[in-house]
Amino acid sequence: MTDKIEFEPTEDAWACTLKDLCLSKLQIAMVVTGGGTGAISRCLRRSGASLNFVEAVVPYSRIATQEYLGFEPTEGYASQQTAIALAQTAHRRAAALSNTPQQACGIALTATLPTSAAGSDARLPQNCCVHVASQCEAICRGWSLCFAAQPSERAVSESIAEQIFLIALQDSLHQHGFRISSDPVQALNAAGLTVTLTDAKSH
Repeated sequence: MTDKIEFEPTEDAWACTLKDLCLSKLQIAMVVTGGGTGAISRCLRRSGASLNFVEAVVPYSRIATQEYLGFEPTEGYASQQTAIALAQTAHRRAAALSNTPQQACGIALTATLPTSAAGSDARLPQNCCVHVASQCEAICRGWSLCFAAQPSERAVSESIAEQIFLIALQDSLHQHGFRISSDPVQALNAAGLTVTLTDAKSH
């Protein structure tokens, strides 16, 4: 049995990031394939969100993910490679749906989070992974985090996924000249969680 995950989302960082976003001209398309959909709610539940977010898509099934990408992922549906491919597709969609394609950005989240399956022991920890990627005009980056969690920790696991999405959102702002005053990685590190950064080839 593992220790309970002690993680608290950084509400102030979310508030500051969304406030900065209002001052930017970023045009963001989001895609989340299941776990972590709360990130979409966080981004869209404020007034004026449509000025920055052009689209939010949740291709929940494998077939839906294939339809969105235009091909079947070869590295698994919850992987860094698939997150990058999703972000690149989202970027193309953001550029097509915006009058300022140079401000377009695609952010993707794909994850495996703890779930209660029939016949499984709810007390046993499950291997979980969160993969987030962003594609802006010239830079593509990915963030990954793997951890163990019990089915009873689904809510906190969702919050962890949202926190990594926040990292990508902040990075997109930083690429467009905004100074970031908070570091959402610190809250994850404080919970004993380590995020891996990947600089990927832009499409």
